Amino acid sequence: MFGLEIAAVGLLHLAVSDHSQQIQCKPKVSPKINILPTKSSVKYDYSKSKNDLERFDIDTVSPYGSEHRTHVGGLMSGQIQLAQQTEFMQEMYDHVGYGCVYIKKIDVKIHIDPTIYIASEYKQGSCKHRQIKKHEKKHVREDQLVVNKYADLVGKDLKAILNAGGYSFGPYKISELLPVQKRLQDKLEQAVKARHAEMQEERQKRQQAIDSKEEYESIAAACLESR
Repeated sequence: MFGLEIAAVGLLHLAVSDHSQQIQCKPKVSPKINILPTKSSVKYDYSKSKNDLERFDIDTVSPYGSEHRTHVGGLMSGQIQLAQQTEFMQEMYDHVGYGCVYIKKIDVKIHIDPTIYIASEYKQGSCKHRQIKKHEKKHVREDQLVVNKYADLVGKDLKAILNAGGYSFGPYKISELLPVQKRLQDKLEQAVKARHAEMQEERQKRQQAIDSKEEYESIAAACLESR
């Protein structure tokens, strides 16, 4: 499950009173782009039965097909939450009715909050418990790799937009400053949403690849050998 949150904040109005100054929309500093991938510590839950786990909304499908009855011995559950926040600055020349819009800062946070569930039928210390935990940790690791990859891509996308279009805009009539800001925010939001959709798709494929027949048979074989 993915969450996407977009916000525009931090309007700062600078009133310029020098009537002789020609209006030039030149930013004082370059905008900051902060891309922050984070992960909560993995939580573990061994209280649910196999029947309980089968009621979870599971994104991957059994490699054995729907015609084979299988039990869920463990699963990894966790959202990847993505939030974007953009800060703008407006510089207004009230004496002529014009102003400038600057992009001040863009923050993008991508956060993982994983929980590993192992069915209560598999007691801690047993071979099945150990093998299932090892398997579910592969799912957590894959999410980390996906988040790191797309944090880098989102950062490059936003930098490319700023390099191509700039980060100072105007002069515009003061009444047009907010609509201009909204268009800029929409453009940045569209870039993040596009990568967000790609991340969803790639995450699904990567997680499905881990739940392979070979992986399940390897787990079964490891516990047979330990008897």
